[in-house]
Amino acid sequence: MAGAGANFVLDKGFLLLSTYNSSAAAGALSKRLVKFSGTAGAVDLNVASNTRSVGVLMENVDATKIATGKAVADIRMLGIATINCTTSASVVLGSMVMSSTVGGVLLAATTGNIPVGMVVGITGTIADGNDVQVLLIPGLPALP
Repeated sequence: MAGAGANFVLDKGFLLLSTYNSSAAAGALSKRLVKFSGTAGAVDLNVASNTRSVGVLMENVDATKIATGKAVADIRMLGIATINCTTSASVVLGSMVMSSTVGGVLLAATTGNIPVGMVVGITGTIADGNDVQVLLIPGLPALP
């Protein structure tokens, strides 16, 4: 795909909540959306379409490091980020996408969904687990 790939405008380091994703054995996986947690300066996996995403986790972080409560990870807040797509349904170039129940993206199409941005890059036919490039657009309103 010509012109494919990420372009960052704003990446920031955030503390990963020590119980990130309920302390999943896999730790923190890259290409997933995160939200602010209840702890100041920390983020957690975003698993709700009606919760605002802070950005996209850009690296894998081992569960052992997360458990220390001191793991800081790179979060892309603005720019183009590669995100795991968790559905193939109707996701095409120009689609607005939102968080899925596993931190990936799927088509934003229901009242109350908060889109994270617009799909600007796709390689081939999208299937569950494929990656898409998304132009992150902070501050988008919930769908009416």
